[in-house]
Amino acid sequence: MAIKQLFLSKLLVYIAVIAIMDSCSTPLQEVTYLYGTDTGYTLAGGIKPDEYRIRPDDQLFIQVISDDPMNAAFLNLVNTQMNTGSLGSSASSLELITFLVDERGNISYPQLGEIEVEGLTTAEVRDIIQMKVNNYLESASVFVKLVNRNITVLGEVRAPGQQHMVKNQLTIFEALGTAGDITDYGNRKSVKLIRELPEGKHIAELDLTDPDLIGSPYYYILPHDVIYVEHSTKIYGAKNLSYATPVSITASVISVGLLLLNIFLN
Repeated sequence: MAIKQLFLSKLLVYIAVIAIMDSCSTPLQEVTYLYGTDTGYTLAGGIKPDEYRIRPDDQLFIQVISDDPMNAAFLNLVNTQMNTGSLGSSASSLELITFLVDERGNISYPQLGEIEVEGLTTAEVRDIIQMKVNNYLESASVFVKLVNRNITVLGEVRAPGQQHMVKNQLTIFEALGTAGDITDYGNRKSVKLIRELPEGKHIAELDLTDPDLIGSPYYYILPHDVIYVEHSTKIYGAKNLSYATPVSITASVISVGLLLLNIFLN
């Protein structure tokens, strides 16, 4: 009887431990970014992000800069003596002095007429306007900037919503960082990225735990990308259950074990 009691006691302990581990833990490879990646080396070259192509409803800030600001004033929507750097830090102020790309992909530029910009990069737009400006001014430079450089991060992140791209080359991890990172409920192995391409909307599935992500064309984020982090039920149980649920489950298992132990002993 003593041997049977000892055996059942050990069995009960094992059941309790397994129940706790199963309900409260998740393998590291499922929650660690770039899991198992080699460190201490530099990737040769690396993949370069695609250049963003202008589309309808984009807003462009365009400024012609000359040695004499008065000579270029008729080509600008804003006084060239204003601080361009301070303007660039405030998207709301720039919206009032930007060129809106219409549904045909054109902008209407005073003195220069309509200019087709859809499908071009900001550098290509700058070159086109520079050629037109050269007909009016000598030694003038053209500055072109995309104002509405926004991305949307949704799903299991701490601060979902629309985020502004603070720089041209933003990685997927930096984008998630602007949203406060993925929550404990987020599935790092299944993150959807929606990107508008010339041929239509493209949906890619990213595994943030895969070291090969660094070489992926989706490692860098483009303006207007939408990132959606799916929900995972493998961390702390289902999301609609409280954090105390695993403890309740474990207590139930122990109660059943005690009941079985009592039956066997009697």
